[in-house]
Amino acid sequence: MNTILEPLLTPDQVQLTDADRRAAISKLESAVRQAALTPAQASDRQDRVLAARTRGELRRILAGVADAAPPRGLTTALRVATGVWLVTCVVQFVVWASLAMFGHFDSPWWLWSDLGLGAVVAMLWWTNESYHRKSDVLVTQ
Repeated sequence: MNTILEPLLTPDQVQLTDADRRAAISKLESAVRQAALTPAQASDRQDRVLAARTRGELRRILAGVADAAPPRGLTTALRVATGVWLVTCVVQFVVWASLAMFGHFDSPWWLWSDLGLGAVVAMLWWTNESYHRKSDVLVTQ
């Protein structure tokens, strides 16, 4: 269960994969082509990317490169929404189970809000992960 919740509750502590590193290096190369970074700056950051262990470190390395890492607000929203969703799921299930124990068994009404909040968490997770999957940066002028 920890491997499921870790990317949702602590997205900056997720271990980097080789795919994450390749995508980050590709973003740095794209930033050089678009003159957002000098080759020397990109080379220094590439060395740091190869030594990085977590996505939080990667965020600091890619700072200043537009659209290369998820914004801090997005990861905060992901953490908050996940926490609210988990607490809501547990509280509603306990209330439902308690009512069922006392003879008030009803259909699992708690699923409606759990699925709705789960959809919000899924959208935030997908958006956060999309920053790590794409391999180039967008330049807005």
